[in-house]
Amino acid sequence: MRVLFLTDSLSDLDGVGRYTVRLIRALEEQRPGLEVHVLLARKHRPTSSDVPAHWRVDVALPPDYFFYMAPLKFRVSLALASWRTARAARGCDIVHAIKDFPHSYAGLLGARRAGVPCIATGHGTYTVQPLLDPRHAAAARWCYENFERMIAVSRFTATRVAQILGPTHRAVQRMRIVPNAVDAERYAQRVELDARPWHAHPFTLSIGELKERKGHHLALAAWCKVAAQRPGLHHYVVGKGSGDEYQRSLGDLVERAGLAQRVHFLGNVSETEKTDLLQRCQVFLHVPVTAKDGGFEGFGIVYLEASASGVPCVGTLGCGAEDALIHGETGLLVTQDEPAVAKALEQLLDDEALRAKMGAAGRAHAADSSWRKNAAEVLALYDEALR
Repeated sequence: MRVLFLTDSLSDLDGVGRYTVRLIRALEEQRPGLEVHVLLARKHRPTSSDVPAHWRVDVALPPDYFFYMAPLKFRVSLALASWRTARAARGCDIVHAIKDFPHSYAGLLGARRAGVPCIATGHGTYTVQPLLDPRHAAAARWCYENFERMIAVSRFTATRVAQILGPTHRAVQRMRIVPNAVDAERYAQRVELDARPWHAHPFTLSIGELKERKGHHLALAAWCKVAAQRPGLHHYVVGKGSGDEYQRSLGDLVERAGLAQRVHFLGNVSETEKTDLLQRCQVFLHVPVTAKDGGFEGFGIVYLEASASGVPCVGTLGCGAEDALIHGETGLLVTQDEPAVAKALEQLLDDEALRAKMGAAGRAHAADSSWRKNAAEVLALYDEALR
């Protein structure tokens, strides 16, 4: 089987990149002889060391801001991307558009020209946003109706699509929920690192790009309230910032609380450092919100990575976290407000036995959420499409 994959990332530094790399590797293990060709958007992040040399990777797609291009530039980019996709798809059995619309739009157009089926993965915000955008809604609806199959990475994402299109819409009827997964063993094994600042004190941890829907403002507001009574506690934030007003507001928040010396913004870190942080933190605090522009967290692979590391999580309702952690077992799910987040964080910090219990349950949950299982379901969808 030859599969053409469309993505904007093969990096460990973002969720789509980790999804792409882990899924394709698992597909190869499940289906020996599978031939991989990846069309990548303009590179903006380093390629993961887990990408094997035998994958064919061509930088051939528009950058990740494709959705926001001016109309003329958008049409030109779409035409070029669909032509490149069609050329690459000839000789392939199936096209899998891992990046959401409009990259998946180019994937579908190219696949149709090449005469092969196209499957798309819907991750979250950029699965739903095109359906609500006056400029893109008609094209997005056409795409979703014409994908041979559509994968939703969470029930939450699938539900949002069904709310917009209606439960009887062809796209909704053909959508399959295949939850994200994790390489549990990778996070269960202790890593060896030279001394790092976080080795010196107890801490909590957040991971996610510094943008509104990741909820860092909510996490920090709740953490500052809780940390005021815990003078030895620190907090680390991993994730790329863009130097915008939102990032500056986070710094201002901890400055006003007088806790800037105990909150550390690390930016992007290596995979080894991220694993070490996860294994050593007391609580993983990731509380996404529904952003002003409607953005939301579609799943949150980081929850599974934290669970695999044996760490309890605090997440929020009203997003894909509902699919990634089990309330009361692997962590706590709360409403998107400061008092609720602070209460959950306090509960876990004050109860070491509860943290240990949830950490153990998290390891079991992560072990059951394997890429092997995910790949088996995706391959079944490929086979259905080809039949």
